[in-house]
Amino acid sequence: MFINLPNHFFFVLKACICMKILKILLYCTGALVALVVVLGLFARHDYHVERSLEIDAPFDVVKNQVQYLKNFAKWSPWGTLDPNMNVTFSGEDGAVGAVYAWDGNEDVGAGRQTIKAITQDRVDLEIQFLKPWESKTQSFFKLEPVGSKIKVSWGFDLHIGFPWNGLAMFTDVNAGVGKDFERGLNNLKKVCEDIAHPKYRGYEIVEAPSEVQYFVGIRRLIKQSDLDAFYTEVFPKLFAAFEKNKLTASGPTCSLTFVWDDSTHMADIAAALPIASRVEKIDTFSVFTIPASSSLKIDYFGKYDTIGSAHLAMEDYMRLKELDMIPPCIEQYITDPATEPDTSKWHTKLTYFVKPKAVSIADPAVLKKKK
Repeated sequence: MFINLPNHFFFVLKACICMKILKILLYCTGALVALVVVLGLFARHDYHVERSLEIDAPFDVVKNQVQYLKNFAKWSPWGTLDPNMNVTFSGEDGAVGAVYAWDGNEDVGAGRQTIKAITQDRVDLEIQFLKPWESKTQSFFKLEPVGSKIKVSWGFDLHIGFPWNGLAMFTDVNAGVGKDFERGLNNLKKVCEDIAHPKYRGYEIVEAPSEVQYFVGIRRLIKQSDLDAFYTEVFPKLFAAFEKNKLTASGPTCSLTFVWDDSTHMADIAAALPIASRVEKIDTFSVFTIPASSSLKIDYFGKYDTIGSAHLAMEDYMRLKELDMIPPCIEQYITDPATEPDTSKWHTKLTYFVKPKAVSIADPAVLKKKK
């Protein structure tokens, strides 16, 4: 049996259901607001976030990067979140009162960062957020020498007003902001260390004094294509001679290159072993003495047939620094290929001995100085 109900009955029924849903939503909203208010009464208002990292660079290099706002903008962890972010600077950069202002997408918002104080080892800043909400907080960079490195601490003191401090209980403020600080400090580390240790063709070159060195080996003028055969012949004989004469090598096998001529494809080269002190001639082997001087060093990793790029890097460096090479250059084969199948891990230490470039009396620069 079907009962015909009037249309207004269904209208009333729907209205009742909607009212119940609305009441439920209002109750939930009210409960949520009440919860936030209650939590806000007990939740903390102040948060301190701080991260530190050691940087292998001079103090002044690091200080300049954290003191000058235009430098900060280049390694800031938030700069890449909005490539189209509008950035402006005002005041004398690097001085108290200088301002860095930004206005970007929802990931970065808008705000101003102002230098408030500068001391020898610290820079204090005030950060005013304008979007997505207004707030003001304090930040700082502190520098501390640790051995040959600089420890940089980036700190942030955040105050969250009532009742929003209640909502902050549902987030890990330290971890959230700390993750950004860690990313920023790693960016800073790369920038500073690239300035302090510039690379040439991808290699870092270390310039340092070198003590007198001694080597025992065989020197020949050979075709460059015969190098592998030359080493295969000489090194086993060298090891046998050291064992026979009860001598101990002071390091791995080496090649000493006195002349490398690409036009003739010839090489004046020695296969040798280093020894701690000078010895008399051993059997048929020669003793090579390399006097103390300045040296350039590159740690090369990879196959031997691609080490030419490291030699070119040395040439770039010497040309820039106006240095001349003192033969021989040394390749010391730290890794034994017989025990390491991964060629990317083959370590060769490349050493050049250098002196200031000789200047001709007729050089215009010299003549100008004399005038």
